[in-house]
Amino acid sequence: MLNDWQISAVLTAGSANQPLAPQVNNQTNGRYDLTYTYQNNGQNVNLTGTPDYAGADGRTARIVYVGDPGSGCSSNQYRQFNTAAVTGPQYGSVGMESGRFILGGCPDHTVDLAIARNIRLGRNRNLQFRLDIFNAFNVVIINDRERNVIYRSPTNLTIVNSQYLPDGTLDPARLTPRTAGFGGATGAQPMRNLQLQIRVGF
Repeated sequence: MLNDWQISAVLTAGSANQPLAPQVNNQTNGRYDLTYTYQNNGQNVNLTGTPDYAGADGRTARIVYVGDPGSGCSSNQYRQFNTAAVTGPQYGSVGMESGRFILGGCPDHTVDLAIARNIRLGRNRNLQFRLDIFNAFNVVIINDRERNVIYRSPTNLTIVNSQYLPDGTLDPARLTPRTAGFGGATGAQPMRNLQLQIRVGF
């Protein structure tokens, strides 16, 4: 019916609630945590009273949620979650300020298309022109964001790496993913790209 034309499509879909896997290039679309850094007087020995109370299993002071941070994914590249909903841990922490993996990344929903035309040359020979269109609808899937907030100290919770200026406007120095501030998107899956192939079969 299509006179030797072929059209095929592949839908790739992924949930934001998938288990957190080892990250590749520091990117994740699954559940994730927010972290903190203090410029001064905010080491574990200051917060928990001992330098030994820390580790990859979460035995350390944690970010404190004081409101609803949102889902963890937003169409606003500069505000992937509500940064005002968190604050830093204080002195005397026992590492139980919040749960883990509260936020989720953006779900994947990309479509790849392939369009091919077969030209018969006779004697079991054919010529094929094939166009592959990856992420055909040019959907933006953010796959990482700046998850670490930098405060001056436990007694001065001024955010050093804020995405916004004190008056609420975007910081002009943080408009690109490379320079994103706390809560801003730092990476996305590839946008639409095309690949053309010519094949000869005999």
